[in-house]
Amino acid sequence: MPHVSKSKLPNETLQEITSAFLFVLTDIKEKDNMSQFLNSFLSKTERLMLAKRLAIVYLLNEGFEETKISQLLHVTQSTISLLKLKFENNQTGYQKAISKIKKLGLLEEIQRAVLNLAKYSIRAAGGRL
Repeated sequence: MPHVSKSKLPNETLQEITSAFLFVLTDIKEKDNMSQFLNSFLSKTERLMLAKRLAIVYLLNEGFEETKISQLLHVTQSTISLLKLKFENNQTGYQKAISKIKKLGLLEEIQRAVLNLAKYSIRAAGGRL
């Protein structure tokens, strides 16, 4: 994620802008509108980092080993450990996201993507691309 200023905001200001941000996110109901907003609001790198975080939590929930997740998603072990700790200490928000993924049938898409990455990794390790 991008660098955040070391200068602290007053708590009232922080609460107001956080509230406004959450309002915008929860008010956008349509997928296309949300996609347009996120594409405008976040850089490509930020979107990728957030998607990887969600994938990491999903894979941890599905019982994947941390080293395998690191290899599949090209993330550091420390990133996975941090998310695992957050996931273990506050599962409610993560479980809601995982539940939505399962309801929308995105579960199969994520599993297919992970399996494709695994197959690619195996071929690449053997020098057969």
